[in-house]
Amino acid sequence: MAKERVTVCVPRCAPGDVPEAIGAAIAPYDYNRHSTPGEPEMETWWDYWRIDGGGCEFLVVAGHEDDPRLIRATHTLSGEARDLPPSLCDGGPRGLLDLEAPRAQAAAEARRAFEAWQEFASRYPPVHPASHFWARHFADPEGYPRIQAVEDYRTQPALVALADRPELEDLVGGDPAARLVGDLGAHMREVADQTLPTHALLTLDGRWLAIAGPEQRRYFNEYLDALTPDTIVVRVLYHG
Repeated sequence: MAKERVTVCVPRCAPGDVPEAIGAAIAPYDYNRHSTPGEPEMETWWDYWRIDGGGCEFLVVAGHEDDPRLIRATHTLSGEARDLPPSLCDGGPRGLLDLEAPRAQAAAEARRAFEAWQEFASRYPPVHPASHFWARHFADPEGYPRIQAVEDYRTQPALVALADRPELEDLVGGDPAARLVGDLGAHMREVADQTLPTHALLTLDGRWLAIAGPEQRRYFNEYLDALTPDTIVVRVLYHG
């Protein structure tokens, strides 16, 4: 059992009615619900929930930070008061949530890392990703042992030099030869698509969708983008 977050979408309603609307939307996925004879079986996901976007709050559209329709839980699950800046919220009408700015920032950072790695690596012999060495190991575990695979990966000239550039190493992250290659635009789009999704999405028509992998993350973004401005979108913490 673990705590995860689902992004819940419900139709327009008054701020005070949002918890009830979320409760009705999420109820079919309760572990403890009582099903009626003939009712379709549904996979259940939670035994308790609360509005809480801690760590994945939405950015508020600039100039609307004080809009009373925004939703902000005042306390954490442990009862501590949340010190949430006005620029962030747990949810609210789709039109008040700035979905594009976080994606644009993530894409810009992805470009910066991609170009920095490409420029740096171009000074050295071609770098193989870790998967190249693991494939050799798994093909011949005795002839090419694990310790040799790790050593051969780490001692590539570009990676040896990268270890002396901690700021660049922090920027490009682990195994850049695997991640920062190929088409720059596709890489930026994939990184941007990772910015907003939570573990799951609960759609207006009641579908609970687990979000994992590029296609699901792309769908998550496109679904939120297509919602009407008055649709309520909320981050919900659940235990499941």
